[in-house]
Amino acid sequence: MLNADCEMIDIRMATSAEDEVLVEHYLKIWDSYGTPPEHYRPDAAGWILSFIRSGREERCLTSFFAIVDGEIAGSVSCQLHQSPFPEIIRPEQRLLGYIWSVYVEDAFRRRGIALALTKKAVDHLKSLGCTTAVIHASDAGEPVYQAAGFELAKEMRLKLAAD
Repeated sequence: MLNADCEMIDIRMATSAEDEVLVEHYLKIWDSYGTPPEHYRPDAAGWILSFIRSGREERCLTSFFAIVDGEIAGSVSCQLHQSPFPEIIRPEQRLLGYIWSVYVEDAFRRRGIALALTKKAVDHLKSLGCTTAVIHASDAGEPVYQAAGFELAKEMRLKLAAD
């Protein structure tokens, strides 16, 4: 596919042999939010790797890479959503997919790669029979996801302070 700059972007499925790249990208996302290193679990990389591997087995987790000029420019992961409550609606009526870890390397940003990755994840979730795709957006990601057709949805939160 070509981006707005007529640059060729190839989107391909990631293999399990490339899981370490996905781990690295996920950690870079949290770094970009300004997360202090001491806030990470000591086993953060192993925890992410375990999540990816179990997600493949239990939630149809699939990841994709954007390749530009032979380099991995970014990645995205998607999977069947893990409901926090008992789902009683039949899957053909309500099956949620979840997109997470949309990441683009600094050198490749603002070239349509995040949008291309997001659209690929949406297409994949559709192929699994999902009726809705869910994503939690950062401030920087929100315009990208709106361009992909996502709408703001209600979610309420309450920060719980330690006593």
